[in-house]
Amino acid sequence: MRSSRFEAPQARRLRLALAGTALSVLAFAAAQALPLSNLNGQGVDHIFGSYAPSGDCSKEPSVVIDRNGMLFRANGREVRPQGVEYALTFMGQSYQGITAVFFPFPVSNTDYGRVIMFVNDDEQPGIIRFDADLPRGQRADPFHSAFTAAGLFSLCKGSAPAGTTAPVQPGPAIVGQGVPAEWNNLASLVGKYPGDYSKENIDIFDKGAVAAALNALLGPKMAVLKTNLSTVSPLQRAGRYFYLSGNAPHQGGVEQAYLMIDPARREVQVGLWERGKLTVYSPASGARLPVAPDIKKMLDNSPPETAVPLPGTPWEVVPVQGRAPIAYVSAAASPNIEALSLYCEGGKPFMAMLLNKPATVATMTMTWNFSGRLVNIPVQRANAGGTQWIGGLSGTELVPLLMRQSGTVLLRIDGRLEGEASLDNSAVVLRNTMRGCTRL
Repeated sequence: MRSSRFEAPQARRLRLALAGTALSVLAFAAAQALPLSNLNGQGVDHIFGSYAPSGDCSKEPSVVIDRNGMLFRANGREVRPQGVEYALTFMGQSYQGITAVFFPFPVSNTDYGRVIMFVNDDEQPGIIRFDADLPRGQRADPFHSAFTAAGLFSLCKGSAPAGTTAPVQPGPAIVGQGVPAEWNNLASLVGKYPGDYSKENIDIFDKGAVAAALNALLGPKMAVLKTNLSTVSPLQRAGRYFYLSGNAPHQGGVEQAYLMIDPARREVQVGLWERGKLTVYSPASGARLPVAPDIKKMLDNSPPETAVPLPGTPWEVVPVQGRAPIAYVSAAASPNIEALSLYCEGGKPFMAMLLNKPATVATMTMTWNFSGRLVNIPVQRANAGGTQWIGGLSGTELVPLLMRQSGTVLLRIDGRLEGEASLDNSAVVLRNTMRGCTRL
């Protein structure tokens, strides 16, 4: 049985419009990133080499990328970070170009630092660009500034390893035959993988009682489940329940799935994300199975059932009684952001952000990423529930970029990926809503 929980779009728009109105009075009263300790065997050999402005590695600043990681030289210092964050989905979930994005100076597991590094920038082999990712008013580290202020870095002649080539994009894993998952043998299969990951893999797709239950529950969506478990965890146990989770290659958070199995009741439950929107297929009885702690964490960090699927919906003009209309757009495939609005108040431009769950901090930085061009907007909590936030746009390039760019823009909160927003119809809507406070 498929179940879907959602709030009417009109209600979302109204809540955000009211938030914007109230917040303006109060206002000024998560990449998925892969941590790497080294680059050996990570499929990035094609970017190995030494880089410096104008390709002159006899001068500083410079950076060396090799199997041991990255070595940065500037201001008479050498820094080799213990690890870097490889931002696999920074350029978008469907990106197929050659630009690789790193956070070279991470602070912690949840703070990726204040520098973003674009290797093969703008699809140009051998070019690196460093961007500062700082909230307005925050002073940059002098060592970091040596890189962000130096312009483009070029591959120094003769520094690339011989014979390096760009990596081949992996395809979905091929599911192989294994031990059929039955209601009475799951305990013996804990720690083993479905698909072709070992000689004793588990068959949950074709043969056995669990496969039969899944096919009955999902029907034609069974093919999506197979793809979304291409990269998968082993079967695990939590009390009387068994579970696993995974995602399509490089599509975590957008195309992913979990499976809960209750052998005592002979029931299965599947959570299936398609284009960043979760649908839960609960047992035929209609009662949802409790999820394991690992699955609960996955749900907390992923787009919910109320999420708008990619690529999102067009911008809209939303009338607000007693004031000028606002520009509104839903966030797509976002774990936390429901919607965003831009509006004028007192002759100044503002942004309101509506979250689908409370945030407990007092301030955050919301980032719009236009294919590497970042606009950081500091936002403040504006309601007791922690779901309504506001930030000023004066002095930023947000409105001009929204009007000039096309496609989608990536969203982040404090460095965490938060889905995307469509740019469809943005120029028309912003002309009709922001002319009173922004030069268009």
